[in-house]
Amino acid sequence: MLKKSKGIGHFLGQCLGRGLLKKPAQPSISQTPSKTGQYLLESRIASGEPIKLELGAGDKKDIPGWLTTDQYPGADFVMDLLKPFPVPDNTVSMIYSSHVLEHFYTDQMEFVLSECRRILKPDGVISVCVPDSRIYLAAYLNPGSFDAEKYCTYKLGYRFYSRIDYLNYQAYMGGNHRHMFDLDNLLAILEGNGFRNVRERAFDPELDRAARDYESIYAEAEK
Repeated sequence: MLKKSKGIGHFLGQCLGRGLLKKPAQPSISQTPSKTGQYLLESRIASGEPIKLELGAGDKKDIPGWLTTDQYPGADFVMDLLKPFPVPDNTVSMIYSSHVLEHFYTDQMEFVLSECRRILKPDGVISVCVPDSRIYLAAYLNPGSFDAEKYCTYKLGYRFYSRIDYLNYQAYMGGNHRHMFDLDNLLAILEGNGFRNVRERAFDPELDRAARDYESIYAEAEK
């Protein structure tokens, strides 16, 4: 009788255990806000001024009323979103993220949203923007009407052999994406992670990037 195979997962696990394969090294990211960020946070808490926090903001700075976070230097808070946020409970009035959540697996996204909910004040608002995967599903079904030059602009993530690669582009984005959204999924994830009054919202020129509106869906909710 043939022995039942333990599968590729077991094999890879054995290789990892024996040091034959190595997990990619992850950069060490401090969870400590810069002195400026710490001062701004503490001064706004002390004054009662509303605290607005943008996740994954890059090096944007000095946006009136907003504090910024990113994993790279330049933001007010250089931090890893997969670790507890260095912000006290119930202190933030509004959280915004644009094209951030799709970079996490579902369990990671749930952690990020749990931290958002923790630091939001009661009735605080979370406002999110993510890529609209329905565009790429439609491209698979009707490839003749799809404009790849418009919708597949990240060339390092785009390799076309057949129409399924329109979906591969959005699903993986050259190894940067972990989740695909449509509107129903985005709303269900927010509601399923404890937010209320979950709803679609329109493009907001005060928050959202006009250059990405054509590929985005938007939602907001309250704690």
